[in-house]
Amino acid sequence: MGLIILTSLITGVAVFSLSLFIFLFFLSLQLTQALTFSFPLGLLVALTSAATCYTYPLVSISSRGRKIDANLPLIANFMSVLASAGMPPERIVRSLANVGDEFNVGEEARKIIADIELMGLDLKAALRNAALRSPSKRFASMLDGVVTTTHMGGDLASYLRDEADKYKKARVQTMKGFLENLATIAEVYISLLIALPLALIVMLSVMSFVGAGAFIAGLDPQVLLTVLTFVITPASVGILLLVVDSVTPPR
Repeated sequence: MGLIILTSLITGVAVFSLSLFIFLFFLSLQLTQALTFSFPLGLLVALTSAATCYTYPLVSISSRGRKIDANLPLIANFMSVLASAGMPPERIVRSLANVGDEFNVGEEARKIIADIELMGLDLKAALRNAALRSPSKRFASMLDGVVTTTHMGGDLASYLRDEADKYKKARVQTMKGFLENLATIAEVYISLLIALPLALIVMLSVMSFVGAGAFIAGLDPQVLLTVLTFVITPASVGILLLVVDSVTPPR
């Protein structure tokens, strides 16, 4: 919160000072007019900076949780193989810490080992702490299941195999939903970003060729054609790429 306040103050004051300087010495506005424009601009930038600093950790946590969820079938399979070989749970966690970066879960596994070696906690307490701070609810649920299974004396390997099958099925369903969304986005792309621009280009070209007097909303068809070609279409493609990236499951 201190960083958010400091960043907001610095950016707000900097933008206010810079805009005030520009309005006074470059645009030759009066002091009252310059303050009228500079203060809202600085306030807007300060609020935008505060909102960005506040939401960035949330976005980062969500992104990390999605990556862990995408690798949960591999994580559960890796742990189940070691458990089937008779390796104790603490050794399994240590092995996961060594290769966890491949599964985007290395940081969580290393924190579990740190809680055991540095804080003096037992494995169950360390796993519960890891479940509480995990950005992935599914991974936290699996850690709680490991604690419960080992506490009750159950078959850890069988539990992890069942979890791997469950997460594998969930991953398949996620990919099916992604393919359906991708098909919808492809239809939107063909309709709005290929067929519609071509039709508008032909229409505006014909109107421009017809001669003077052909205006749309008071604008020359050549101006509209330029805006459509170099502004609207590229911006629409960029927005569509952002949409595709947002719905793509992490790997």
